[in-house]
Order: sequence, then structure tokens, then C-alpha cells
Amino acid sequence: MAYVDYDYYKDTYRGSLDKETVLKLLEEASDEVDKLTYGRIRKKGFNNLTEYQRELIKKAVCYQADFINTYGSYLSSPLGGFSIGDVSLSFGKDNQGAGGVVAD
Repeated sequence: MAYVDYDYYKDTYRGSLDKETVLKLLEEASDEVDKLTYGRIRKKGFNNLTEYQRELIKKAVCYQADFINTYGSYLSSPLGGFSIGDVSLSFGKDNQGAGGVVAD
């Protein structure tokens, strides 16, 4: 369950994404915030937190939803690393076969 609803995103945070898109992203963003906090929010219970803590979490979820919308395609890219000096590319292990061959 997302920590933020569409009304908060649109009216308080003043986000610009459409309702269908943002509802999906708010759920995903809430999961990401949970991962970053090691599940402590769910363990304690969102409603058991102070108003200040809840407000910070809501803002973080909204920012994360916008981030996922903007950069999500880059995050799911098979590219695992990139260097400029002497140009170096690396791909995530999920996309590599034996000898580093990229598997489709």
C-alpha cells in the first residue's frame, strides 16, 4: 500500500503526472522507500509515526515517484557501468553469459 494518495500528490506536493501513471508509481516508490529504511516504517506502522515523520515520508515517496517516471528506463538498462577515460562499458550480470557475452 502506498504511503501517499493521488490527492496528496496533486494538491499538496503539486505533482504533474496523470492519475493512472502516478498511482502505479506511488506504490513502487513506497516500496523503494521501504527498502531504503529496511522495512522500519511498516514494522512500526505508518500511522504510529509522528506527523512530521509521516510528512517527510510522503514527500520522499512523491519525489521518488517523479524520479522513477523520469529515469526509470535508465534504471532498468542492462548497462552496469560506464567510464569516460579510455572508454569502458560494463553490463549487469543478469544480462551476461559466459565470457561476458550479452544475452538477450
